[in-house]
Amino acid sequence: MNAKATSQLSASLEDYLEVIFWTVAAKGSARARDIAKQLKVKASSVTGALRSLAEKEYIRYAPYEAITLTETGFREATLLAQRHHVLRACFAELLGVDEATADLAACRMEHGIPSVLVDRLAQFHQFVRNLPEEHRQAVMRFAERSRRKTGTASKGVAQDTVADLQVGQQGVITAIRRAGSVSRRLADMGLGRGALVEIEGIAPMGSPIRVRIRGYRLALRKQEAEGIVVVGR
Repeated sequence: MNAKATSQLSASLEDYLEVIFWTVAAKGSARARDIAKQLKVKASSVTGALRSLAEKEYIRYAPYEAITLTETGFREATLLAQRHHVLRACFAELLGVDEATADLAACRMEHGIPSVLVDRLAQFHQFVRNLPEEHRQAVMRFAERSRRKTGTASKGVAQDTVADLQVGQQGVITAIRRAGSVSRRLADMGLGRGALVEIEGIAPMGSPIRVRIRGYRLALRKQEAEGIVVVGR
């Protein structure tokens, strides 16, 4: 994954694009009223932003029609979502910041933080994840100590897969690494890249993994889940 920041959009338009990304992932398309509600802005502001994104060829938009992402828009929104995800994960998991504060800080920082810093944070987060359990716990004690003290709870951004998500977590499918039965199953249901997946359950031994994708429920072997790349939410 690449954590490079977008260069053609203002912070405000990046927020619009990110909201469209998640809405399209969950519903297949977005409506202006969905965006206005999530961003808590007036309809007139939404219309201006949508026209600007359409002119820059990030979205397909016409008044009163459903909004979808172009290929360029999907790539840029994926980068934004990745940046937000890695910042929030580092703040919450490594620094012991409560989820609400971590999410707010990620929202504010994702537009201006240099890419090299996001890359380094992503690499460190993945490094900690891959440590042997006893070593990882030693690092994570910092976060726990910080929570008690304050009273609150490779290159680029590391790629997560469905197998990396925990029960209740969501992610948008950005790629399927392996062809095979799982790819065909998703394709047969009209699903795949851009769809929102939610983890509903994980068997005691880590397989199978029960997931929900736009109303469909599937049981995936861990090996299959490791082949579905996602950006977590």
